[in-house]
Amino acid sequence: MEYKFLIGGSDNDYYIVSYRDIMQMDNVTYCREFLQSDSKLLKWIYTHHFGVRMNRFVELPFKSVWNRFYLKNSFSHEDQLCILLFANYLQLERFGLVEFLRKRYPNARIVCFYQDIAATVKAFPPEKAKFEFDLVLSFDQRDCDQYGWVYYPLVYSMPEISDDPSIEKSDVYFVGKAKNRLNDIYGAYERLAAAGLKCDFHITGVAEQDRKYTDSIVYRDVMPYEENLKRINKTRCMLEIMQKGGHGYTLRYCEAIAQGKCLITNNPEIANAPFYSPERISVFGDVDAIDLQFVVNSPWKVDYNYIDKLSPVHLLEFLEKYFTT
Repeated sequence: MEYKFLIGGSDNDYYIVSYRDIMQMDNVTYCREFLQSDSKLLKWIYTHHFGVRMNRFVELPFKSVWNRFYLKNSFSHEDQLCILLFANYLQLERFGLVEFLRKRYPNARIVCFYQDIAATVKAFPPEKAKFEFDLVLSFDQRDCDQYGWVYYPLVYSMPEISDDPSIEKSDVYFVGKAKNRLNDIYGAYERLAAAGLKCDFHITGVAEQDRKYTDSIVYRDVMPYEENLKRINKTRCMLEIMQKGGHGYTLRYCEAIAQGKCLITNNPEIANAPFYSPERISVFGDVDAIDLQFVVNSPWKVDYNYIDKLSPVHLLEFLEKYFTT
């Protein structure tokens, strides 16, 4: 590749797994955190400058001074550079981050990649994104159609997973935030459990008074991504229930492909996916229509023959081709 890639990423565990294929490439710098510094004093000042408590009544000024500390790298200003920012960086745009980057790297191409639906990103108006960046990518086709962005699916690298004997095997595994789909999650659980299937359900973001089946569904604040991978490894079939308003192929598909697991989903668009086959993926409309026999007959391992196509290496190839043709 001729381009160098400076990625404003995230320290979230699943992004570290997803982008692992390119982490050690010589032409890539992946920044896990906004502020990359070994100075405890500098981190303390930064944390308090942006802290909710300090900004509760009046927002502290001069936050743009931190722009020079973001996205540290060893690339030359003469390099052909593509700066890829995750959507979490959009919260810094109101402090002039993109303008600062254009001055520091006048020849760079700056790209934003939405890896969640636009409605969940509150820090920046999505209709302004295409005017701020040289390219805006999104995994959600409907957001692309609405805002004039370019579609690109989520990326994923083959994870390294160790067996955890403390995790029991299950027939169906679900993990996710309740968001606007809690009733559907409960409905799916009721249908599967009533059929005698072993369910491993973990839900976050549920108020105490809204919790049901507390003896069998696990409610938690967060699940470490490594544990999520280990639970996928121990299940026969993964369950996806799309958040309302969501479109496209989510992280669940990446995980199913990487670990060779069958999937049941309420996303009708999956039938058009290049990795779809009815032997590996079962689509339902209402939760009462979940195909129980599909779960019972699902093997522990299947092969989608698709994991290489999810690699973030192809994302970099796509960006280089986009800006050179």
